[in-house]
Amino acid sequence: MTESKFFVAVSDPADPEFEHDHVVVCPPSVVSHHLTSPRPASQTLLRCNLVLLNSLSSFTMHTRSSSKRTQPTPSDQSIEEQKKLVLPELGPVIELENHSFARSLYHHLASDSAIDNFLKTSRFYSLPERRWKLPQNYTKLLDTNFYTPFRNIVSSVVRRFWGDAARQRSREVVDTHATNLQHSMADPPAHASRPSLVIKAKGPSFQLPRIRNGEPPAKIGFSNIAACIEIHIDDGERPISEQLARAAIYARQLFIQQPNRRFVRVIVITGHYLRLFHFDRSGAQYTPPLDFNDDAHTFVRLILGLSSPNEVDIGLDTSIQWRVENERKVSGSLTTRAADNTDKVYPLVYVNPFFNRFHIYGRGTTCWIVSDPESGETLLVKDAWRSDDRTAEYVRLQHALGVPGVAQMVSCEPDRGQIKALRSFGQDDSIHFENRVDTRVVMKCYAHSLVHFTSAKQLLCALRDAIAGHQNLFKKGTLHRDVSIHNIVLGTLGAKPGERGILIDLDMATRCDEAGFHPDLDWRIGAPLFQSIMLLYSVDLEEPEQPIPHDHLDDLESFLYVLTYIVYHYDCHGVSHPMDKLLKQWETSTATRAAESKEVFLVRGGFMPKTIASRWPKASLDVFSGFREFLLPLSQEKVSVMSIDLEDVPGTLRRLASNADQHYDEIIRIFDTGIEALEKFDNDDHTLKASSTNSVTSSVRPPPQRSPLKRTREEETDCQPAAKRSNLSAQA
Repeated sequence: MTESKFFVAVSDPADPEFEHDHVVVCPPSVVSHHLTSPRPASQTLLRCNLVLLNSLSSFTMHTRSSSKRTQPTPSDQSIEEQKKLVLPELGPVIELENHSFARSLYHHLASDSAIDNFLKTSRFYSLPERRWKLPQNYTKLLDTNFYTPFRNIVSSVVRRFWGDAARQRSREVVDTHATNLQHSMADPPAHASRPSLVIKAKGPSFQLPRIRNGEPPAKIGFSNIAACIEIHIDDGERPISEQLARAAIYARQLFIQQPNRRFVRVIVITGHYLRLFHFDRSGAQYTPPLDFNDDAHTFVRLILGLSSPNEVDIGLDTSIQWRVENERKVSGSLTTRAADNTDKVYPLVYVNPFFNRFHIYGRGTTCWIVSDPESGETLLVKDAWRSDDRTAEYVRLQHALGVPGVAQMVSCEPDRGQIKALRSFGQDDSIHFENRVDTRVVMKCYAHSLVHFTSAKQLLCALRDAIAGHQNLFKKGTLHRDVSIHNIVLGTLGAKPGERGILIDLDMATRCDEAGFHPDLDWRIGAPLFQSIMLLYSVDLEEPEQPIPHDHLDDLESFLYVLTYIVYHYDCHGVSHPMDKLLKQWETSTATRAAESKEVFLVRGGFMPKTIASRWPKASLDVFSGFREFLLPLSQEKVSVMSIDLEDVPGTLRRLASNADQHYDEIIRIFDTGIEALEKFDNDDHTLKASSTNSVTSSVRPPPQRSPLKRTREEETDCQPAAKRSNLSAQA
């Protein structure tokens, strides 16, 4: 299979393999260099097609029909917002050169003879004219509900081939051109869309849509449809950019609201032609226009594939199944390969994923909480589509087995399927195509993310043990490279020292080479808020004569910015406060300006706003300042390699690397000192309270009753929050 055109529907702020909530903001000159410089084949996908972008920027979804509408049409503003969500997630888009992909699909569902028999007896197909019974000129349909003839044709196919499913209404063709299908709960409430037709579905992967407070119950939504069919007949063939954007909006919702989706296929009909749009974690591809009158067999097979009672055919992962009662998921199970290479069925603790990515393109990480049926232990299952040319996380996790402070793997399925099989690609097809491999890892389950700490001591203990885990991993030759607030979790309740904080997500981890160095700095890895100064400055390094590796100091600096984020954004009880302008600057500035700001912060970090300092005990602030002061000269020495003579660079880097153990040990000592001070304060405070209690006699009247939500002045501590305590479950 070959293709003639290749597009990306978004400029390239970051490699989609590096999925984060933040992207590096770069000067136009840097982006221009990044997009035009020679790159490996997998990265040439990141070039932007401005023609496609420009046409999409003016795209507005309009549906022409004179039939009465029962619901208000989504506004143009809502559509523009939907575009902003979907376009950055779309990834590479391939226009196929011929119809071989569409014609290769779903032959196992119906033979040529079976389709011939259907066409002979169908009252919606004219065998002598070899065409479906639709008007030659579609303008005659514009004064009626022109979706009805198409719905009748599609329904006839479903009823004929899926008789039992149709009779049981587990597969039903529904006209939704005038029905708002609400988008995910994470999207703005006004977001909805109206596919022309959908295949409504019932089964172990489907349920009724969730509704927001105050909304009437909905009988149909993206959570209980197998596929979408879009129809345009009024203006001839719509621009491909418009067809693509509309199909992508539907696909995004199907991925989000059906978390076991592997791929989505959408049919778009314009005039007498159809295109098949296919979406997966490698992006999208679409066929050239296919005359569905001349090629009725392919049209019927596509309808059968999109409505198949077999959930594998429509793009669902059947290793995850739910028990459905009253069209609601009430429990579920996940089947995977155990460590002894046998199938093992884990009950789901929650019917919904613990975490999942909303992006179409990328790893599509989805995490499930399960229970071991034998031991009852709670475990985490992580599904992700890794890039074919990138070392899988399970390899790094194998190196981390037995390392305290680092996530521990229980079992893995390294290859559960590949994108090239979903697209019917052979070994030599599409040099632009980036294949991805579906990987599943079962891991020990820990507590909440770091921001759910509830005391200063818990925070310092968690960070201390995560840093120690990073050191242990580094000693074994593995460097994490992606330290952030999202990749550190609290240990389980009562965890012993060394396991009170856990470093997770080794997707970006690397092994050192024979010379002891790790791969070069790559500014696309990680979130700017937590990236080291050297990593941020690397944006401007245009093919340096002396490559600068990512090393342990870059990650240790990221740990400092994690602590900075918490100190500036929370108080010692874990209550969040408005984000400080310093953090906003690091998050939103260009990479170079963020680096410059962090340099100033390291030098002048002793200055902290009183409102922030007042929220933390002295021991915590001492750890913060000690950590910063220790890293300052090391960071400056690392940054200096950009300006020293080339022959001196390797020596400087080797010297820094050779002292790694000393660097870790000193930082851990700083944390241990702070933890000890907090423990002493707690013990002294406990002794003082006990002494005060013993001195009370029975003649003393009890204090007046008051609200348990308020403190007396005597109960207030130095780290009493300035803001009222918020719901910690909302801080993620």
